[in-house]
Amino acid sequence: MNATASAGKKVAVIGAGLAGISAAIRLLQHGHQVCLFEAAPQAGGRARGVPHHTTLLDNGQHLCIGAYRATLTLLQEAQLEAAQVFMRLPLALHMHHGAQRMSLVTPAWLPAPLHLLWGLLTAQGLDWPSKWRAICWMQQLKQQAFTLAQDIPVAELLKQGKQTPFAIRTLWEPLCLAALNTPINLASAQVFLNVLRDSFQHRRQDSDFLVVKTDLSSALIQPLLQRIQALGGEVRLRCPVTAIKTTDAGCEISTATDIDIFDDVIIAAGPHQLKTMTGVAAIPAFDYQPITTVYLQYSAETRLPHPIMGLCHGFAQWVFDRGQCCDQAGLLAVVISAHPPLIADKTALVAQCIAEINLALSTYHCSLPAQPLWSQIITEKRATFSCTPSLQRPATHTVDPHIYLAGDYIAGPYPATIEGAVSSGFAAAQAIIDGAHLAR
Repeated sequence: MNATASAGKKVAVIGAGLAGISAAIRLLQHGHQVCLFEAAPQAGGRARGVPHHTTLLDNGQHLCIGAYRATLTLLQEAQLEAAQVFMRLPLALHMHHGAQRMSLVTPAWLPAPLHLLWGLLTAQGLDWPSKWRAICWMQQLKQQAFTLAQDIPVAELLKQGKQTPFAIRTLWEPLCLAALNTPINLASAQVFLNVLRDSFQHRRQDSDFLVVKTDLSSALIQPLLQRIQALGGEVRLRCPVTAIKTTDAGCEISTATDIDIFDDVIIAAGPHQLKTMTGVAAIPAFDYQPITTVYLQYSAETRLPHPIMGLCHGFAQWVFDRGQCCDQAGLLAVVISAHPPLIADKTALVAQCIAEINLALSTYHCSLPAQPLWSQIITEKRATFSCTPSLQRPATHTVDPHIYLAGDYIAGPYPATIEGAVSSGFAAAQAIIDGAHLAR
C-alpha cells in the first residue's frame, strides 16, 4: 500500500458489479478504507452466476478480448493469473448463413494488423469482392485513425465503406452485435471503430478471444471479493442503499438498518437504479437492449466443430460450446443479442435455437438431437444501454465533489462491456486518490 489505512479516506462504493469491485480494489491498494454495498444476495451485477440444479450458469456469455487492458490490469492488481481465469483463443470467426459457411482465421505468426489482412485474404467462403472491399476499407480506416468527423450509424458507415451484403451479414454485423449489443442501423459507428482499432491495430494478441474458463462467479467475482476482504475492505451483501445525503460531516449513506458517514461515495449501480437513491441530482436516461441466453444441456460427449460458432440466419447470433470453453461438458449456450420480443413459448424458442444450430451443423454433416437433457432461458432485459451515435454519457464526476459515478455507461470510448465497467471503476477510484493527494 502507498499509505496507511488510517491516513486514507473512508469511501462507500455502492454496487458490487465489476465497476464497484474495480474501484474498491484500486482504493484499498492506495490505503483508503472501503465499504462495498450490494443490494443483491450475490456480487457480480450482470456478470453473476445463476444456479441450475447442480450447475452454475452465467447470466450471459461475457466474451472479453486481448485488448481489454483494464480488465487484465484488474487481475494483476488482485493477484490473479489471467491464464487461470481466461482461455485465450486467437481470433477465429466461423460464421454460418444457412448452408453457407465463412471462416476467417488469423495466424499467430503475423503482427497486427497484417494478421487480420491475412485472415481476410484467406477467409474460406468469402468471395473476392467482399475480401477486397474489406481490406481496402480497413486500410482507409487506418489512414483516418479510425476517427469520424461526425458519428453515424454503423449501417451507414458500412455503406460508405462499400461493404458487400454478404460481408455485412457474416462479418461486420455479427461483430457489431457482439461488441455493442445494438443493431447496426442504430449502433454508433465511432464506438464500433474504437473497438476495431483497439482489437486489430496494435498487438496481434489484442484480437484474441478471452473466454472465462468456468462460470464467472467462481472464476472472477469470488476471487476479487476475497482480494477486497484480504486488503481490509468490508463487503455488505443484501444491503440496499436507500439514500445518499451530503452534510457538513460527510456523505450520509442510509440503508434499512443504519446511517453511516463516509468521506466520498462511488455509485457503481446501473443508471436505472439511481432514482432509488435520493441525493443523486442528474439521472441519465438511456434506452436499453436485452440479451437472452438459451442453455442446452446434452450428453457429455456432445461437441461442436468449434468452441464458438456464429449464426447469421435466424434469432441467434452465437453458440458457445461450454464443454470446450468452460469445462461444462455437453452444455451449449445460445446468444440472442439486441432482440425484439421473442417467442413467448419457451419450448418453441428452444426448438427454434436447436433448428438454427442444426442448419449450421448441416455443413459439417452432423446435428444435435431435437431434445436436450434440459434447457434454461435467461434474459437480461437491460443487458446494455443502446449504444447510439453521439450518445451523451455522464462523466465520473458529479455536481457533488464527494460523489462519483462508475459503470459501463459512464463516458468512455467503449460500449457497455466488462472493460468499460472496469475502466470506469478505476477512473472513479483514481479521482478520489488524486483528490486525497492534493489535499495533503
